[in-house]
Amino acid sequence: MISSGTTKKIASNTIYQIVGKFISMSITMIAVVIITRAYGREGYGEFSLMQSWPALFFVIVDFGINAIATRELSKDWSMANKYFGNILIIRLIFSLLIIFLLSLSLNLFSYSQGLISGIRLGLLLLITQSLFSTTNIFFQVKLKYDYSTLAYTIGYIGIFALVIIFSLLNLNVMWVNFSYVIGGVITFILSIFFVKKLGVTPDFTFDRDLWGFLFKSSLPIGIMFVFSQMSFKEDALMLSFLKLPESYGLNNTESVAVYALPYKVFEVLLVVPTFFMNSVYPVLVNHMQDGEEKLKKTFTKVIYFLILSGLFVGLLGYIFSPLAVRLLGGAEFNQSVGVLKILAVGLFLFYLTSPISWLIVTLGYQKYLPWIYFISFSFNMISNFIFIPKYSFYSASWITVISELIVLILLVIFAQKSWKLKYAKS
Repeated sequence: MISSGTTKKIASNTIYQIVGKFISMSITMIAVVIITRAYGREGYGEFSLMQSWPALFFVIVDFGINAIATRELSKDWSMANKYFGNILIIRLIFSLLIIFLLSLSLNLFSYSQGLISGIRLGLLLLITQSLFSTTNIFFQVKLKYDYSTLAYTIGYIGIFALVIIFSLLNLNVMWVNFSYVIGGVITFILSIFFVKKLGVTPDFTFDRDLWGFLFKSSLPIGIMFVFSQMSFKEDALMLSFLKLPESYGLNNTESVAVYALPYKVFEVLLVVPTFFMNSVYPVLVNHMQDGEEKLKKTFTKVIYFLILSGLFVGLLGYIFSPLAVRLLGGAEFNQSVGVLKILAVGLFLFYLTSPISWLIVTLGYQKYLPWIYFISFSFNMISNFIFIPKYSFYSASWITVISELIVLILLVIFAQKSWKLKYAKS
């Protein structure tokens, strides 16, 4: 059973994250309203692409290291300083390498020079996001997400102020996007301060054994994250360069905008399982060590909570999709309503895949995850290439939902197998 104290910690830390995300996403949604009104559908499409490129590669920089570090530090906190310093170095090197490679690859796309410059400037988000993500390891282990939320919120307040100023000055939309980089710097600086309050300071002494352990252990999760994120983000990029049906009356950038706006809402609706599992994961690790029965009871409660939450939130998303689109984008984005309804129908699937995938990691059989997400990614990419030229963003929406259904089926199969293997050894 989960003790009342642990339940309160999980609940409070989930609430902290949701409050922080509510504030940040409220700011983001208001920013969307400002950008769509100030720059139109074309400008918002460019802004979305500037956001999508770095977002596609956030998880590559993470590469599953957070999950492994959280699991290990939940067992032995004395290694915190060494983990902190070494992971910061890893993240910085990875970020710079990916930024360099992506900057070169952008020349292969038929984007305007202004859009390419904006994307390159926005790629700096990879650095700020990865460094902030590193500090979250320690907030997660100690269940101190109030610190993370405070840093995150202040950073987003800075972003909001800059979005308003840059829009009023009618600066190029690339500078509006760059405000997210500045906000990320603010967030990371504050996060460092809060990590120090936990008694952790980075030890930058190079530890070859630790690097080897982190890469070896996180590789399956990292590959999973890569395929998962590419499945989640590749559709917007495909909409930006594939030939689209003329009957919709939209060019590529406008189609990205019509798809990206409801996707923003969809991402907001996905915060519950993400933040809930951030709080639950260390508890699952501890309860696994206490025995099969305790882990089973805890995980059963997690599944019941998330499936009910997913069905409820999905229903709200479906009902209020016309209102949400009208408030955020206005009449230019009427076609976005259908996209949001499709995504809302499949929302509960995402609420189930999150806990099951983390259960597999908890049991130590993360080696199965890359194969699951590779299958989903392959289906997603091939289907988008076939159907986007025929049905544009509507097909991309349905393919997103079907891809997640495939992931859920495979996760259930391999979670059962992992459970049997784990406890057959006990």
